[in-house]
This record gives sequence, structure tokens and C-alpha cells, in this order.
Amino acid sequence: MPPSRWTGVLAGVAEQASALIGFDHCAVWLAEPGGARLRVAGSWGLSRDYVALVSDTGSLLIHPAGPQLDSPAAEAYRAGRTVTVSDVGNAARYGRLRHLAPTQGYRALIAAPLHAPDAGTLGAVVGYSVAAREFGAADVDLVELLADQAALACEAARLRNDQQSVIIALSRTNAELQRSRALTEWAEQQHRALMRLVLDEVGLAGLVTALADTLGASITVEDRHGRVLARAPVTGYRPPPDAAARRRRPVRSALEALDRRNEVVEVRVDRSGRPGASAVGHPVGRDGVWVAPVVVGGELAARLWVTNPRAAPAPVERRVIERFALVVALEVLKAQYLVDVEERLSGDLVGDLLHPGGPQHLQGVLDRAAALGHDLARPHVVAVLGLDPPGPSPRLTEVVRAAARPGATPLVGPHEDVLVLLFPDGPGLDDVLRGVLAHVEQAHPERTATIAIGPVADGPAEHGSAYRVARGAVRLRRTVRPGGLVDVRDLGLAAFLLEEGAPDTLRRFARNLLRPVVAHDDLRGGDLLPTLRAWLAAGCSTSATARALVVHPNTVGYRIASIEKLTGRSLRGTDTRLDLQLALTVRDIVRIE
Repeated sequence: MPPSRWTGVLAGVAEQASALIGFDHCAVWLAEPGGARLRVAGSWGLSRDYVALVSDTGSLLIHPAGPQLDSPAAEAYRAGRTVTVSDVGNAARYGRLRHLAPTQGYRALIAAPLHAPDAGTLGAVVGYSVAAREFGAADVDLVELLADQAALACEAARLRNDQQSVIIALSRTNAELQRSRALTEWAEQQHRALMRLVLDEVGLAGLVTALADTLGASITVEDRHGRVLARAPVTGYRPPPDAAARRRRPVRSALEALDRRNEVVEVRVDRSGRPGASAVGHPVGRDGVWVAPVVVGGELAARLWVTNPRAAPAPVERRVIERFALVVALEVLKAQYLVDVEERLSGDLVGDLLHPGGPQHLQGVLDRAAALGHDLARPHVVAVLGLDPPGPSPRLTEVVRAAARPGATPLVGPHEDVLVLLFPDGPGLDDVLRGVLAHVEQAHPERTATIAIGPVADGPAEHGSAYRVARGAVRLRRTVRPGGLVDVRDLGLAAFLLEEGAPDTLRRFARNLLRPVVAHDDLRGGDLLPTLRAWLAAGCSTSATARALVVHPNTVGYRIASIEKLTGRSLRGTDTRLDLQLALTVRDIVRIE
């Protein structure tokens, strides 16, 4: 069992797990010295009767004789992996639950092993739910991170005892004893401070500020896309190497080593300003930069930069940085969990908004949108993003939101086989969407992205129609040459045909109608197609077209007559003009860059 001063910390970990993941009860179990049983070392929410039941002779056997005596906590400890039970009533393989669960009244539980880097598996963290419950990947990641924290708390106590034993055994000098004790006490102080920060829920900003004060350095936390999530201090802050420096080989190599080694890596910017990687421990003073990985679920989720510390961090200080990175991972995971929840809510909201015939419960849709920070009563531009080849696109919504300008984050959600983006109507939207397109192409280089800017929806009832126009433009573009930005905001009657028509039918209609005109221009280098486009845009005015093209009106008349002869249709008829306008619109969509 751990010393009494650590029992309170483990109880705090149990309470933190319950608050973060929504457990009704939680307990930290540790293996006895002999390795035969698990005992409760710290808990939150468990009754005295239940704790008494699992104490002494009622404690959990680590290696039971059969399933009638087995438990999820014991299996998590033996197998070294997380075990979940969504409904105790269906868990026939764990016989102990039939006796334990009714005493506390829980229906579901999750057990994660406590892995200590130097001491192996110490025990397990178990969270209990009074209702049957399915545990998702986010729940598992949170429990495993908290299990690592509990293991670190236990390991700190063991390291202290081991340190003192080694000091006595080697008969070190008084100076060495004092130095070693000072380092140990400092490390314990930082660890206790870190645990207090976690339990006090100071958030990412609080963690970064505390580490900056501890090391006398500038601290920056970036997500995997390079966005700054938090930084400190406010005064005298020094940023990490910029994008240009990271593209150079020395810094790039250091970051690649970071991904492989999963530990603190040193990067140095010399006094001439040229970046370079240096050996760990080299006394670079205020030119030093260190970076630690923030890993979630086995993948790099963020980076923690330490810039310009008072001195090169000693091994114990690098260990503190790594522990802070572990807790930062917890904060990043919490933030990602909230993002995932918001993405699900946004997706459901977009689906309800685009329901055929309009939203079924309009006020409910408006209220849900307002809760997410979007006023759908204002006019919105409906844009559609399609990827080729089609298929799942992890974190696509996250990439789109990251690329949008501050203060104008769109409402984003998947619908059918595309991603829908709803922006408040305003200036500068074209530039924003070009930036979104560039970010998506960078994040998914193996796929082609197409964005269509649809009509403005003045109210919730118009979003469905605007979406169908934009999606029709994307479908039409993808049939020939996907990719790029397509603007179909001002099509008039052609928007209806784009909304309702099949892509192949529209493309075939445009090709057949314009084929003789296109063939004439290709063969003779003529200007019939540009003249037709200008003539229709000028309201079918020969004189206005001549001024726009800087040619004689007779030239325009001759070209219009040639178009009539080639197509076999009179341009005096409004139906012919409408057909030609639609054909030119389709041609623009499938060929425009």
C-alpha cells in the first residue's frame, strides 16, 4: 500500500476521473507486495460497506482459480490492457461482480492498468457507472491517461525510497547527499504542484504558465497543425523556431527525432540566427530550444516548446517537462473530446436544416444553432466541399475550421457525400474559401478538393435549395475535372436547372448545343464563343457588346449570325438565349480553374 500522503492523491485521481468521464464511483487498486491480491488504495464515491467488502479476505485475487472468482480489475492488471463491461448483468466471465456490484449498485465499469516505466504494472484504475453504458475510444484514452498519473504518483514514492537507499549504500559525501536530496525534493515538489494543477482544473493556460515559471522559460503548446493553443509568459515571451526555420534540415531532423523517440529533444538556434540541432545537454544558454511530444492514443497530437530557459534543463528537469507534456495530452484530449461533440452536434444540425421541405422544428434548429454560436436568422452563404476520390476524411471539419478567419467560423457538418459550410454573408468570403481549399489540399494531398459557393440563403427555409444548387455544381464539376473553386451564387434560372438536373444530362446538353461553335473556334481561331458570352451578358445589345469587345458593331452582328447558322437556331428567341446561357454556365463549371 502507498504511504498515507499518497492515498489522498490517489483519491484525488479517482475523483478527477469521475468528474472528467462521468463516473458515479471510481477506485485506484494496487497490488499487494506478494502479488496475490489487489486492494483499494484510494477511491471516490464508494460506500464504506463496499470498501469493507473488498478489504482483507474479500480483496480481489489477481490469479483466481476460475471465472467464478475473476474480476475486470484483476484481468486489466494481468493482461496489461483496459477492460470494459457495458452491463454487469451480461458479464458471466467475472463471477466476483455478482457479489460486488449489488453492494454498490453499479451496472457498468472500465478498468485500466497502472503502468510505471520502471516498476511494471502496479494495479488498476476502475470507474463505475450505475447505468449500463458503452465506453468509447475517448473514454478509454482519458482513463488510461489518468491511470498513468496514478502510476506516476506511486512511482515517485518508490523513487524516493530507492534514491535514499542508493545514497546510503554508496556512502556518498554530505555534499552529494544534499544535492541529491535537493533534486529529489524539487522533483517531488514539481510533481505535487502538477497534481494540484490537474485536480484544480486550471486548464492548458494554467499548466503552461506554471511550467514557464518553473523553468524560467517561454512555453508554447501547438497542435498538430501548428496552431498555438497556449503560451507563456505574457511579458518577455520568446516564440519557438518559425516555419522557415523548421523547413531547414537541422530543425526538421530534430522534429523527426521527436516523433521517433517520444521524449524531449533539443533544438538550437546559434548566435548568428542559424538554426541547428545540438547534442542533448550542450550548454547553449539562452539560445536553447527544447521540444517535447504530446501524444494521445499513440499519435502525436501537439508539441510543447521550451524556449530560452535560464539554463539547459538537467535530466530531472527534462523529466518534469515530459510529465507536463503528459498532462497537456490530457488537456488536448479533453479539448478534442469537446470538438468531437461539437462536430456531432453541428452535423445533426446541418442535417435537420437541410431536411427536404425545410426544418421540421424551426425554432429548435435556431436555438441549437445559437447554442453553438451561429445566428441562422441572418443571411448565410451555403458552400459545399467535395473530395475525390470520395470516402471518410478524418479531421476534415477540424481542418476547415482552422483555415477560416477568426470571428467567422462557419457552421460545418457532413451531409450526404459532401461537407456543408455555412458562412454569414459578408465581404471577403472568396479569399476565406481559397484559404480553406489550400488547407484541405495540404492536409489531404492524395485527394482532390472541390468547393462550390452556392446562393445566399436569407432564412433557414432557403438553405436546402441553396445547398442543392451548390452540390449540383460540385457533382457537375466532378464528372469532368474535379478540383478548384466554383462560384454559382448568381445564376438566376440556371440555378434551378443545376439544382434539379442530373450532371450527365446537363453536360451532354451543353456539349451538344455548343459543339459546332466550339469546333469553329478551335479550327479557325475564331471568337464566336467569347462574343456569345459578352452578348448575353450585355442584355443581347449589339452596340454594348461591341464596346465591351472593342470591335465594330457589324463584327458583332456577323458573329451572332454565324452562331445562328452553326447552331441552326435563331437568337431572337428567348428560349434559345436561355438554352445558350445555361450551356455556357455548365461549360464554366466543368472547365473553370
